[in-house]
Amino acid sequence: MDSRPGSAGTDDLTFVVEYFVRPLVRVFRTALDSYGLVFADPLGPDTAFELRADLAATGRVLVMDSLSVSGAAGLMTRRAATLRAARESDTDLGALTAWSSGSAAATVPDTLHALAEAFSRARPDAHEDPGAAFREVLAAEMRYLRPDTARLLSADTSWAAWAHSVPEQQERALAHLLARLQDRARECRVLPDKPLPVVLIGPLTDGGARALPGLPQLCRDVWHAGGETVFLAEWPGYPAAGYASGLARYGVPDPTVLTPRSADGAGPAAVAAALARWDRRAEVVACLAVLDPTARAPVGWEALGRQFPGATLLVVGHDDRTGSGGDEPDRPDEVQALEMQSPAAAPVNTPAAPTLPAARSLSSLRLDVLRHNPAIEQHAVRWSGEETRRFVDHLVAAARRNADRTARAARDTLGRRLVGAPTDAERAVRLMHHILQRKQFKHGPSSNYPPELALKEMLPFVRRGEPVPMAMVFFPNKFAHSKLKAVGDLPDLAELAMLIRLLELMEAVHQVYSPGLFFFLAADNQHYRAHSPAKLEEGMLIMSRYAGAAGLSGKVVEIVAYDELAERHQGTAFVAAHRALRARILAEYRAALRGLDITSGPLRTLREADLRDPRGNFADLFRSLVFSVRTPGTSGTMPATGSWWSEVYADLYNLAEDCAAPEVIAARKEVLTTAWDDTLRYVATWHADAHTGYRSKLVPGGVQVSLRPAPGRIGLNLLGGTALSSAHATGAIDTRGVVSREFAVALRDQCFVPLYSPLLGPGQPFAMVPVTATQARGDGAGARIDPAFLRTTRLRRR
Repeated sequence: MDSRPGSAGTDDLTFVVEYFVRPLVRVFRTALDSYGLVFADPLGPDTAFELRADLAATGRVLVMDSLSVSGAAGLMTRRAATLRAARESDTDLGALTAWSSGSAAATVPDTLHALAEAFSRARPDAHEDPGAAFREVLAAEMRYLRPDTARLLSADTSWAAWAHSVPEQQERALAHLLARLQDRARECRVLPDKPLPVVLIGPLTDGGARALPGLPQLCRDVWHAGGETVFLAEWPGYPAAGYASGLARYGVPDPTVLTPRSADGAGPAAVAAALARWDRRAEVVACLAVLDPTARAPVGWEALGRQFPGATLLVVGHDDRTGSGGDEPDRPDEVQALEMQSPAAAPVNTPAAPTLPAARSLSSLRLDVLRHNPAIEQHAVRWSGEETRRFVDHLVAAARRNADRTARAARDTLGRRLVGAPTDAERAVRLMHHILQRKQFKHGPSSNYPPELALKEMLPFVRRGEPVPMAMVFFPNKFAHSKLKAVGDLPDLAELAMLIRLLELMEAVHQVYSPGLFFFLAADNQHYRAHSPAKLEEGMLIMSRYAGAAGLSGKVVEIVAYDELAERHQGTAFVAAHRALRARILAEYRAALRGLDITSGPLRTLREADLRDPRGNFADLFRSLVFSVRTPGTSGTMPATGSWWSEVYADLYNLAEDCAAPEVIAARKEVLTTAWDDTLRYVATWHADAHTGYRSKLVPGGVQVSLRPAPGRIGLNLLGGTALSSAHATGAIDTRGVVSREFAVALRDQCFVPLYSPLLGPGQPFAMVPVTATQARGDGAGARIDPAFLRTTRLRRR
């Protein structure tokens, strides 16, 4: 402890937890859950904690070369074949005779007990209970095991309390429910009356006092997906407030409870009447029928299915009539709880390796279970200028080769069909359109930008022999305030890779139309929200540096401020008129939402704001912006780190005094208040843009390009994969060598380590790389990336 790294910001107990306890437990869990290997003696001679020469711990557990995989006294007992055979035959692993309460694996809890005693001897005046802290780590690290691994551990009394898993059928059923809700919410946003997608849960018994595991998280997931959770009371006459207080005790803030009236009749018809009274726009997308043998007037799932025939139906509890769980068309899936696996956890049956969730939104991650791994900084990779140049040259050379192949394929595939094209200009436009629709560039359906629209927009420029102008909006900084999305404020590998993919596109087009394309990269800077001018200027300079490194000269790309581009092409009067309109719309919103307080029942307040919204889109924008607002300074002793903000954001809308520490509640209130103010300005700007056609007038006659697919625009997702803006993520190289971007909190959870480069400087990682792809440098100067792995790095093809 005396030699711990970063001692100024880490207390003794936290250090022991993160550098000794968590690595030990995680290695045990990974070995068992992924490889079928069991730690036999964590304190034996075959395992060790790694130290640096100055005796500082590195946070790594070493498996020594003397490991005997078959001996009973060795570090691990090989059981991969046994586990595999049991999984294939669906055997109950808990019945295996090799596993018993006398198994050496039971020594892991004993090891933690020994470590706790050692800590107490070394720090007898410490106020914290090390045993409780270590048991908390054990519980967290043993969540979301494979079901068969959990059965195996549950057969041992020393492990039964720690083994946790989610049944695969339950995972599938709840994931399907949320996916359907998201799809419906997306459809509803463009409908005139904008139906409100609802998940109906009930009937509740005992005044809502019965806890359903996973219920608070499901309610959060439904809200962030764009829907509402509505609870059904058991019988008429019981006050809704009684149910609401019971639900609040279990972590469901501001619940909506329907209590049918006697005049409504009985059964689901009464539910439908109460739902219509609550909100006439309500559309039941899913019903969760809670089966409780103590209910006074149970509502059968069959009746709910008949009342809401278009809804996904789940039975919570056990009902013999549901059969095996959804195999027959008329039978609903049956779940015992409402828990889902963390999206950042590796899916069942995938190889053991750092695995990324490909999440589209921070709200889809289980922030309360993702780990922050402060030890990863000890294993950072630091490149020289020459190493950086070789890496960038490798990606650029691959992009140029791919551009050649794409252009050649376009001429071969489409050229024969265009022999009879009326003019050479039309033939060039159709070839360019064909290239833009290739999988490595295109995002969204091809119908958004059909050939006819390409001819209309591009043909005038082609006939004049001019480059075709393209306008794409981006943000030159990252939303790194909470360190959950990005590790730093400035553009990193994600933005550099985006520019290299842009080079690939432009060189492919150049080969079929020599004047090519000209891209205006319009930085929205202060257009929607206020940001630090100094940081914006620094981000713009770095983007220009990246463009030079990627081989994009000023002849083909201009990086320019959004409003500056509008003023250049439309004049100062146009921009001034837009700002005046935005001010009027902002005043309109403030008047409509006057009296609402987002820190007093946040979800209830947002429901009311949605009803009062004079133009639409306020609540939907709030859902999104709340994860990227400026974060306040923290009070008390909690540092403003990613782990702190995970606690703040994990249950952001819950402001009950007994649900979190006072400083966490205060931070949540400040985040919500900032998001409310930001949303007011953003929604006013959004409506002013739509009214004036602001975006389409940035480049008169130019082609509109967007990360968000929409009719009339070319959808480009230059990095492929999940359509996540680079401004909201951190550049990374995944375990396959593919350049990507991901939320920083997920990268830390999966032990991705920082990569620093002179291209960005020492103050912020240039990228995050999997620790499994790194090696210790021979000269002892930190880590390096395995050269064989580095040769596989590439941009994603779709």
